[in-house]
Amino acid sequence: MIPANLTAQTAALGIALGLVFSLICYLTTNLSPGGMITPGWVALTLVTNVQMAAMMVGVAVLTFFATKLLQRNVILYGKRLFAAVVLCAVLMQTTVMLALNHQFPLLYTSQTLGFIVPGLISYQLVRQPLAATLISTTAVTLATYVVLVAGLLLGALPTG
Repeated sequence: MIPANLTAQTAALGIALGLVFSLICYLTTNLSPGGMITPGWVALTLVTNVQMAAMMVGVAVLTFFATKLLQRNVILYGKRLFAAVVLCAVLMQTTVMLALNHQFPLLYTSQTLGFIVPGLISYQLVRQPLAATLISTTAVTLATYVVLVAGLLLGALPTG
């Protein structure tokens, strides 16, 4: 059984694993898997709270479509595009959090990066081919998740 609460060391290791796999993916395919920290963070979220991971994916999809709509009316490129996408994701994630906080108070205990990760995924979806981004993000996240879960199940990683 995998615990819902992980130690800070295990969380840092999960992010580090995601960074290593993201870097390998980027260097071999020239595709960013939704940002460098995204696969590690999503894998950690899958280990601790599947509902939160599903919500992050939903917010990323909504942010992608909102950005495409916004690009029809505003010239967005470079840093302006990045700022607009991440800000849109943070606003959507905050809205979802405020709407669901009373019904599910434990859903948002300490998910600071969870507000930014959907924006990072959406930013890459806007910049790169859609299918390539989805495949690379999923593959790197699953690789990180498998290594993290194996380490937890074998007792090689500390749990809280």
